[in-house]
Amino acid sequence: MKCLWTTKPDSSGKPRQTLTMSALLATRLEEVSPTQRRTALKLLWMALHGTWLSIASNIIVVSLAIMDCLTKNTYLAASLGTRFVTGIVGCSTAQIFYIFRRAALGAALERMSVVAKDLEALQNPFISAELERVAAQCYRLRRIVLAYEGMVVVSILLPTLLAGQLSMPTWPRPEDTAAPRLVYAAMFTVQLITGTSCPIAFYSFVGLLGSAHMACAALFRGAGTAVATARGTVELRVVTQLHAVLCESASLLDAVTSAGLPMLFVGVLALPIQGTYDAVQGQVDGYLLSSAPIIIVVFVPLCYSAQAMSDASAEVGLSAYRGAWPAEDARARFIRTMVMLRATRPAQFTCKGLGAVGLPACQSVLRSWFSYLQMLLNFAKDGG
Repeated sequence: MKCLWTTKPDSSGKPRQTLTMSALLATRLEEVSPTQRRTALKLLWMALHGTWLSIASNIIVVSLAIMDCLTKNTYLAASLGTRFVTGIVGCSTAQIFYIFRRAALGAALERMSVVAKDLEALQNPFISAELERVAAQCYRLRRIVLAYEGMVVVSILLPTLLAGQLSMPTWPRPEDTAAPRLVYAAMFTVQLITGTSCPIAFYSFVGLLGSAHMACAALFRGAGTAVATARGTVELRVVTQLHAVLCESASLLDAVTSAGLPMLFVGVLALPIQGTYDAVQGQVDGYLLSSAPIIIVVFVPLCYSAQAMSDASAEVGLSAYRGAWPAEDARARFIRTMVMLRATRPAQFTCKGLGAVGLPACQSVLRSWFSYLQMLLNFAKDGG
């Protein structure tokens, strides 16, 4: 992605590296829905985000982990299997999005990219500065996500990499079977596929959602500035069309993800609870260290980015109200009124059963999360 950065002079004439929003969105669109020649490396990267083989391996691993949990005598003994099951459920949801919803995700990103190009073409310094600032943030977020998902993959496969043992609970254990080498080889292959593809698909998908919401918020702010500074019916009509396309993009992104988010959030909310319980009981492993902070690393940033998008879309109406009403004709005033009416229904990132994902939902979920965690800790004190 370094080739996306361009050098241009700042206000003082000194050269600086900048990244345009349209270039960033075009790159994310190419990652989700490639249109250029698919190289072997690109095909491998797409396969790691989700294929029928990875879904099948997830089903096998989850089924055997559940059987292993049922054979345990205590809740603590089954805790590792519980963490892996909940984590794989959330990761499998992200893989299903990549398998079945690539085209829809690509359509939303493509519309956002078109809006970004048109806003950048206005040559407004305030709009350009805002879009470049958020594009740089999205770029850094992408780098952080890549590093974090690599760390999670290593933490999951650490027992295999260091001692040659199976990383995830399974039943029966290979050493207890009649053909240990064959069973071990099969289970090693299945767990290797799941342990590699699941974190990559999950963190790539939530990183994509976060970047899309951040970009959408910046585009709404840019559209608001363009509406406020537009002069004449022609300029207003162009900006209004951009605002309409941007609203459609946000609605499409929400429609694609809303139904599957409850299953995605299973891993996000359940893993930290179980991980904290294990840590209190002294049962710490590499997977726990990487998965325990997931509610802070994933859910809270998603809520903040979704809230920023919703607030920015609502502020477009206020920007339209701040326009030059006395100097405009009736047609221009009508267009501004239409923008204000459209902004009365702000863009939202919703989850079935949870509602709009934002700061109120974040506070509510965190309160419930801490309450349930307290129940588990009390259960542990009682010797459960």
